[in-house]
Amino acid sequence: MTSVSEKKLPFAAINYVSANAVPLTVKVAAYPLERMRMLMQVQATNTTFEKSSFKSIFHTLRHFKSENNWLSPWRGAPTTIVRWLPTQYIILSLHHHMKGCIPESTGKGGYGARFLSGAVTALAASLIWSYPLDVIRQQVATREAGTWRHSAYRVYELHGIRGYYRGFLINTPGLMTFRAIQLGGWDLVKEHYGKEAWDKKSRPVKIFHGQLISLLGSLLGYPYDTIRRNVISYDGNGSTIELVKRGILRSGGIRSFLYAGYSARVLSSVVNGGLLEGFDEWNRAS
Repeated sequence: MTSVSEKKLPFAAINYVSANAVPLTVKVAAYPLERMRMLMQVQATNTTFEKSSFKSIFHTLRHFKSENNWLSPWRGAPTTIVRWLPTQYIILSLHHHMKGCIPESTGKGGYGARFLSGAVTALAASLIWSYPLDVIRQQVATREAGTWRHSAYRVYELHGIRGYYRGFLINTPGLMTFRAIQLGGWDLVKEHYGKEAWDKKSRPVKIFHGQLISLLGSLLGYPYDTIRRNVISYDGNGSTIELVKRGILRSGGIRSFLYAGYSARVLSSVVNGGLLEGFDEWNRAS
């Protein structure tokens, strides 16, 4: 006999997709900015690029033009479509359920529980679904040629199954920091205003709050992302410390290396606030 929850599942899935249709559309439209970011992040250690190829968004735009294909800015975008929405669903759903499972003694008023929940759920989603797909996406976006199938095979041929998780440990502190601030901060803001006052706020105001919180999280977690992308990009067996040293030398400084492409990251992150509010809307609808 079919349970009520099973009957509701297809409708819940439809509600979730429809609630996040706009963020997903914006995510795909803004994908060229993500490809710019990845190219700028890995240029310091990727020997296939000249040192000055991707110094800024404008340099990267010139590279897109030289590829003579109007779809080239979206190289790797299909992998993003497959990866992004399920990843957000896993993270936000687990966070929603875990908040009540972690003892409130982890922080005054349960705030520590919310931040911890955001960090743990991000790590779980990365292991379960998103990280291998992101490795493949980066290979497609930052190599001169190759489809996602070719890129997936290339990773396996060079590094085996472990290749799909290269840089995972390096990225863990940054990923957990970003999601802890994004999800824990989002709950904290809503609690600060109170349910009645928060519900009265317009959707743009809610999205704006979510966007500011997400940017704070990305600011603190971005250096880890840069390091792990260079680990993924490098085909040799050098240590992470050697890669960081090389990146700093070729970039002209620590900040230039660790925050390479951050301007593109800020511009491409416009969906984060909408995603948080979209998930809340989905919860209310289902």
